[in-house]
Amino acid sequence: MCAIHGGNFCKSAKDAFSLLIRNAVRTVVVDKVADLLLFLGKVLLTAGVSAGAYYIFFRPVIDFDTKKSFILEYPWFPVAILGVATFLISSTFFRVYSMAIDTLFLCFLEDCERNDGSQEYFMSKRLMKLLTKRKVVDHE
Repeated sequence: MCAIHGGNFCKSAKDAFSLLIRNAVRTVVVDKVADLLLFLGKVLLTAGVSAGAYYIFFRPVIDFDTKKSFILEYPWFPVAILGVATFLISSTFFRVYSMAIDTLFLCFLEDCERNDGSQEYFMSKRLMKLLTKRKVVDHE
């Protein structure tokens, strides 16, 4: 809200909070769906890295000088470490996407509140179709 209207932080925070409260149901639905999708992304990424680590650490390693094969004594330990590290790192990166979703949603709510449909909305028609039940008017 600071960037949209140019007000100070406290007034903008109050305006954003009241905008979210006026659209509480929409806010909860969008937030929870986004959280679920981001969590599934983190789990899928963690599962992929863990599966790759399992494949790497559970097969024998051949020493080409002595022609002997070796296997790790405790292969679950590096797999578990990589799995936890992947989840933590992906959580950090997905927080950026979560903040972008929250910002776009706040801009969407502001656009819906400021415009009644008589003039063209600032949001794209795809975003309007995705987040609202109103009929999208094609202004061409």
